[in-house]
Amino acid sequence: MKIIILILLVLSSFSLFGQIEYSSFTSTGRGGATTFVTDYQALGINPANLGWHSEFEEKKFAMGFNELTYSIHSGALSKQTLRDEFKSAIRREEGTSFTYDEKVQAAKDFSEAGLALNFNYGSFGFAYNTDKFGGIAFRINDNVSWYSKFNEEISEILFLGKTAPYFDQLIVDSAGIADTIANNPNLINDTITQVVSGYASLPSNISKLFEGSQISLSWTREYNLSYGRKIIEKDSVFALYAGVGIKYFQGMAYVDIASNGDGQMEAFSSMSSAFGINYGDAALSNPSADSIASSFLPRSVGHGFGMDFGVNVLLFNKLKIGLAVNNIGSMTWDGNVYTVKDTLVFDTQSAGLNNFNVASQLGDILGEDGVFEYNGLASKTVNLPTVVRFGASIELGKKIELGFDMLLPTNEVPGPGSYQGAVIGFGGDVQPIPWLRLSAGVMTGGNYDMSMPIGLTFVLGKGSFEAGIASRDAFTFFVNDGPTLSLSTGFMRFRF
Repeated sequence: MKIIILILLVLSSFSLFGQIEYSSFTSTGRGGATTFVTDYQALGINPANLGWHSEFEEKKFAMGFNELTYSIHSGALSKQTLRDEFKSAIRREEGTSFTYDEKVQAAKDFSEAGLALNFNYGSFGFAYNTDKFGGIAFRINDNVSWYSKFNEEISEILFLGKTAPYFDQLIVDSAGIADTIANNPNLINDTITQVVSGYASLPSNISKLFEGSQISLSWTREYNLSYGRKIIEKDSVFALYAGVGIKYFQGMAYVDIASNGDGQMEAFSSMSSAFGINYGDAALSNPSADSIASSFLPRSVGHGFGMDFGVNVLLFNKLKIGLAVNNIGSMTWDGNVYTVKDTLVFDTQSAGLNNFNVASQLGDILGEDGVFEYNGLASKTVNLPTVVRFGASIELGKKIELGFDMLLPTNEVPGPGSYQGAVIGFGGDVQPIPWLRLSAGVMTGGNYDMSMPIGLTFVLGKGSFEAGIASRDAFTFFVNDGPTLSLSTGFMRFRF
């Protein structure tokens, strides 16, 4: 379970930058990927790039392992707090435990502020390319995203639990004697520790309480096989490329809870038993209940298929223009599937969140002691978060390439794994010496504020080996303030 918590905290916060460049460390620092990425790193971005002429003509194969990219963004937390919580996760510690005053402050900070995180791990990639055959590639990639935003009332309930102002009556136990007292913001600590539960004398439906709030979580493992090649060529003036990818998904976690304010609430979850969430009596009648323990990684609770399509135009062997549509398909979730009942919220015994590691306390939010009540389902099918990408780049000599990217979500209502809005990026590469490539750019949109990607890649052995480090926001390394942490690494990328 600690491994699960670690992975979720490494994502540990709020947003979706993952599909911009997946876990490709060579692209993270430039702010664009649609026409830049090659070989297996093009999978999930633009399969037509598999047909690009190889930069290293004598090397037909590419292989990579353990490429990792993560980003954490929160308007509520300082960068130092994000760093402290991240370090706690790496050390497999529980994190700092709140005092009651800190819980009150956290509820205020998180009200309307939001939290976003993305984690992408490319465990394996392989590609083969020749001018005559084109390119074929296979890749395994884990994609995790978390997005949450709470209104004031829900933020108070999550962090303060039974002592939140919504629960105007408190049941306290003093020396074995139960009593009911009125809730007020000036409770002394001795009284707070004696509170057993809180209840509302004028309860509201959860759809009303949750109005304007959102919790989204998605963890999928993607197996992607793609092919791309040159279709048409006219001298050195014009060339057309096309590519297609088919992928199989395994799902480990999916949560989509939102209320749009008109009394309509979308609330659905499917979580692997490895998360250890106790759904109480709702599990007894759920046809998809799954409590089988996992030995290492979580058991899959969802599966599905998707497709990617891409086309590229190359003009004068310098200007590249690319268009791709990714994630056309759906997933069926059939393990621990629950929908939330739109019931009145009377009471709770939850003590509230103990620290900012929200991911490690999912049971307090989604479980039996949280504010939700559930109906079990046999299965539920949801569409994949389809994205349209458009990009262009131009080579200036042999050492500089500049370009831009635009990503447009097609979902009418943003859900798990989808962008909250369009993403635009500008940037490029410069290779001052044969063994070093520098990248930089600027990005805005999606779930993040404006950021400045930066990266460096070492290219050794005439392309035989690449390693590098990058960030989606340069301020990660240079300033103490700012709400974003980001890092992308890769040290096992080979060509032969």
